[in-house]
Amino acid sequence: MSEIGEVLAKAELDFTPSEIAWGDDGLSLVAFGPADRVGAYNTQAVSVLNTQSGESRWARWTMDMTSAVISPDGQFVAAAGGDGVVEPIEKFVEFLDCSDVPPSEREECKRFNEEEAGLHIVGWTPPPRRICVWSMDSTFLLWSRDDPAGDVRHLAISPDGKLLAGSGNGLLVLDALDGSLRTGFPTVVSQLPAAFTRASQRVAAADSARMVLVDVTAGSMRWMTGLPATVTAFAFTADETALVVTTEREAFTLSAEDGVIRRTVALQDPLLGTAVTVLGKGGRLMLRADPQTVVLWDLSDGGRRFSIPVTAPARVRFNPVLPEIAIADAGGVKVVNTLVGTTVWEHATGALGLAFSRDGQRLALGGPGSRVLHIRSMAPTSVSSLAFEGPVKEIALTSASAPLCVAAGDDPEAKASLFRADTGELMLEKKLPGQISSLEFSPDGRHFVTGSADGGVRLFRTDTGERRWIITHTGSVTAVTFLPSGGNGDVLSASRDKTARRLALDDGAEVWRFPQLQSVTQVVASADGRFVATACSDRSTRILAPDTGAELAAFSHDGKVRAIAFNPQGSVLATGGDDGVVLMIATATRTEIGHSQHASDVTGVAFSGDGKLLATAGKDKAVHLWNVAVDPPQKIRTLTFPQPVTRLLFHPTETELALVNDEPKPTVVIVDTDADTELARLVHPAVVNDLAFSPDGKLFATACADGLARVYPGRR
Repeated sequence: MSEIGEVLAKAELDFTPSEIAWGDDGLSLVAFGPADRVGAYNTQAVSVLNTQSGESRWARWTMDMTSAVISPDGQFVAAAGGDGVVEPIEKFVEFLDCSDVPPSEREECKRFNEEEAGLHIVGWTPPPRRICVWSMDSTFLLWSRDDPAGDVRHLAISPDGKLLAGSGNGLLVLDALDGSLRTGFPTVVSQLPAAFTRASQRVAAADSARMVLVDVTAGSMRWMTGLPATVTAFAFTADETALVVTTEREAFTLSAEDGVIRRTVALQDPLLGTAVTVLGKGGRLMLRADPQTVVLWDLSDGGRRFSIPVTAPARVRFNPVLPEIAIADAGGVKVVNTLVGTTVWEHATGALGLAFSRDGQRLALGGPGSRVLHIRSMAPTSVSSLAFEGPVKEIALTSASAPLCVAAGDDPEAKASLFRADTGELMLEKKLPGQISSLEFSPDGRHFVTGSADGGVRLFRTDTGERRWIITHTGSVTAVTFLPSGGNGDVLSASRDKTARRLALDDGAEVWRFPQLQSVTQVVASADGRFVATACSDRSTRILAPDTGAELAAFSHDGKVRAIAFNPQGSVLATGGDDGVVLMIATATRTEIGHSQHASDVTGVAFSGDGKLLATAGKDKAVHLWNVAVDPPQKIRTLTFPQPVTRLLFHPTETELALVNDEPKPTVVIVDTDADTELARLVHPAVVNDLAFSPDGKLFATACADGLARVYPGRR
């Protein structure tokens, strides 16, 4: 995996790239900027690049280009500006017949013919201004539309790729396939790009101190709303029910249905005067950059989050996925975390053009004073890693005060490897006779336990690697865990021999054994040590007394139980099964208090560190968030993903939720469940088999089938 800031591709250009736009697929981008001066004119050039190799697909000369966009399907490029080269205006001066002039003037006549007669450039003709659409693979012109007055300054393409909105001295909506006019509003004068809704049926535009919403299907203006000052930026909210509109001093929330102002927020300590304003995704955050300062505001309350001094000219961009901004000025480029204001990455060389890819994983930088465009990795980088010869199956972490990681791999011989989580230094290896199905650190980090397919439960010291003891089930071990320190730190095990057991930490002696009708697939303990829960292949979940192993209650599903978890207080147990149901059980009364329904198999359940939230995941690509601090539990929202979520895990102290999508590209997504925003996206080259946060939340680890155990910062 690449490190943050690493150059992934480099493009050598014939011009200085000052404006950059990515294609939705991330495979191409369009860049344009100043080239050579021809006569009285400063020319430009535009180039379409392959983002993986840095090679130019094509380039052409332009002048005064103001906007360029790539279609969502990556098939064409649309641009507004002068199309072509600056052409010379030539005048022919006749040659003199020196035989007819007096001898005294023949030298001058000869000089005139040599130096002044013939073709002379007496002026230059700039290329005509047009809206042009070219094929992505070549400079083949699909269509063009004359714009002699340069009325169109900005272009926006609809998400379905069928419409093109041009704004400037008037608002045009064109058919992107042939350039025909769909609708137009010459009185809507906008200095900002228009914005389409996701369904491509409506488009919003700013007209000085007014906001306009156009119904493209009907070809009519749906509403126009006046504001007290000039609009500096606008964006649709995430659900598109409203528009967030900013001026120098205030932020307004307008209903997308009728334009009515629902809410007005005053900006704390506003940045007045000439400044560039950019809104983050959904209009939650606002950046303004003047010649001295870049300021970030939270538009929920208008408060300043932080300000950063800059040297003019400064450019700013939001990462479309991660909570980050990129700032480029004469002093260099830096990427800043918007949650805490810390610098994630910086580089001493500045840039004229900068743009994040749509997935937030790459940053394109161009200029100044250079005709080279760099594409750099912005993927969150791991703190350390350890390589295995086969897939990594299980992983666990200790706290950062003594950062250790233990991982289990399917090498030719299964082994558990202990390494320093901060450096990747291997501390010890334990080769075992059977595949390791489960492992975990003790609460104090002094021991780790493994459960294996050979039926063995083994306890090791982390300082010396000494095996303290081994006990053997008559079937493969499916899960191991520790009781909290209040339960003496004893070990719990589950096995296909149809038993769950409690084993003494000191010597492995059996404290109790609980037999069940079929294989026991999971075992967990509540954080307060008051309850133990098991999942069994007979489709049942049982709550046991930790001291005796006596059954306190049993609950059934109509399918195999796939996930069980206690909230940190031990007051609620959640169980999820192949029947698509998650049961929420009050442990004090042993009664069901709620359930979450998925359209297909449940793949995971997890409680937040404060115990207030329950997240449930299913193969239906949905994650349901529940407030379990109220009676009865209430569903808060549903998060949807492009692929099924196979695993999920809450940060121990924050409202961050880590989720695994394994197809088509294995990815760990970390979501802030309070703000409903994505905090990080960790792309892996193979299936992610396990996740782990350290108990203090400062570290996060993944076990990947590519043979690497990776450790990341717990927060980015």
